[in-house]
Amino acid sequence: MTLNVVTHSGQDLKIEVEVYDPILLNEQLNSNEVHTVLIGNTIFSKIDIKLVVPVPQEQ
Repeated sequence: MTLNVVTHSGQDLKIEVEVYDPILLNEQLNSNEVHTVLIGNTIFSKIDIKLVVPVPQEQ
């Protein structure tokens, strides 16, 4: 699955992931105990994440 990740620092990235759990990612982004999140093989500062959406697969 491909995710489109947009950051507050201006990056617009397409990242391949094996599993996407939006509920877990939301919990990580809203936790006061977490400072970074791993999306695919990229580590982000959680405060830099602006938007994460699945890219529709072509059929």
